[in-house]
Amino acid sequence: MAPNPFKLAVLECDQPLDAARKSLGGHAGVWTALFAEAAKSLSIPTDSITTIRYNAEEALPTSDAVDGILISGSRYNAWEDIPWINSLVEFTKECIAKKIPVIGICFGHQIVGRALGSLVNRNEAGWEVAPTVLSLHDKGKEIFGKDTITLHLMNRDIVRECPNGFQVLAYTPKTEIHSLYKAGEVFTVQGHPEFRPEITGELLKMRNESKIIPDDTYADALQRLDDQHDGVLVTKAFVKFLGVV
Repeated sequence: MAPNPFKLAVLECDQPLDAARKSLGGHAGVWTALFAEAAKSLSIPTDSITTIRYNAEEALPTSDAVDGILISGSRYNAWEDIPWINSLVEFTKECIAKKIPVIGICFGHQIVGRALGSLVNRNEAGWEVAPTVLSLHDKGKEIFGKDTITLHLMNRDIVRECPNGFQVLAYTPKTEIHSLYKAGEVFTVQGHPEFRPEITGELLKMRNESKIIPDDTYADALQRLDDQHDGVLVTKAFVKFLGVV
């Protein structure tokens, strides 16, 4: 008898913009496809992980209803005192305490940092956007099997301290903590393994037109928009972290 699929709650903390949402099915749709692609790469059944969508702004699962959680990216600030964000932080603390595996993506990375007691706030070095090369510490090289990885970025907030008992896997000149890790418990990345050029491009255009992202940052990002990135590689590492393979 085949083992039961791993039940992964995808906590949607926002939605992609219109084009990506309609064509890709939101965060949960993108992650469902990406985990299937990673499973195929690992030669395991593509349905080894079942993603279950939750709108984190409205309701969260009970911790005993799922095998793990993935906290998505968001336009919101993880450090703000907003009721649904505060509830998400508390739920994340509960999952970590119960050793329910937690994956955090960008905003989700910052929520995990906050849940672990780290300061999260604006990065005085400014935006990091589009495919960007991340340097890896030794543990990161071990997990990813490379000396560097490239991920789509879309961030100007950072986790400032590494909590006790956790390891930092990746960094850039602008951000010291691009990934937090503790085997079987927490795996976060500040970048977006799930992003594609059309998702990043739509966000960049909107945020530049809204004067959130400066013109020079926008122009530089467009030059790198189609660069190869390691989204599948990082997702394969997530699959292994979850104990599915």
